[in-house]
Amino acid sequence: MDFSLKDIAELAAKPENIVIAIEVLGLVAFAASGAIAALKKDLDPIGCFIVGAVAGIGGGTVRDLILGRNVFWLHDKYLYSLNICFLTSLVFYIFGKRLARRENIVNWFDAVGLSLFAVQGYMIGIETSGSVEIAVLMGVLTGCGGGFLRDICLTRQPFIFRGEFYASAALAGLFVLWLTSMPILSGIVVFAIRACTIKWHWRFK
Repeated sequence: MDFSLKDIAELAAKPENIVIAIEVLGLVAFAASGAIAALKKDLDPIGCFIVGAVAGIGGGTVRDLILGRNVFWLHDKYLYSLNICFLTSLVFYIFGKRLARRENIVNWFDAVGLSLFAVQGYMIGIETSGSVEIAVLMGVLTGCGGGFLRDICLTRQPFIFRGEFYASAALAGLFVLWLTSMPILSGIVVFAIRACTIKWHWRFK
């Protein structure tokens, strides 16, 4: 079957396809953050895989349990979400040891994951509940949950407890999403705030 550019654009613009695209990119970003953080702690390959998977699927798992949805990665065809996390962790375990020495590298991958998953969580929350308040809560939970669980596994202080603009960055981006209904703009806002926090050490205190 032939598709025109218009057909492809319309297909890509469907909310369910946007959610899937965000999910895949977010899984890669968070799994990479987990794998690199594990490398910094000198974990073995199994530890690297586990931390990468926890970071990738953790926030979405908690979200789905709270909303009473089927846990997304348990119902993926071929378990693609879990496999993405494992493959990403494997790649970074093999090739990322030099990258792991760079300062703030975990923070940058985490910022990408946060910006993507906060938007995805909001979109799923609004579709499931119809409530903006619940959607915002699910967006923050989905965005922050994986990083929180990753840091707990590695006995690191979670970003959300460091006085940085983290959950607040997600809230700001989701406020933009509520006002504009523009997921891309929302994600950019979240990432921009986190980028400024990483680069210039923005804090509440």
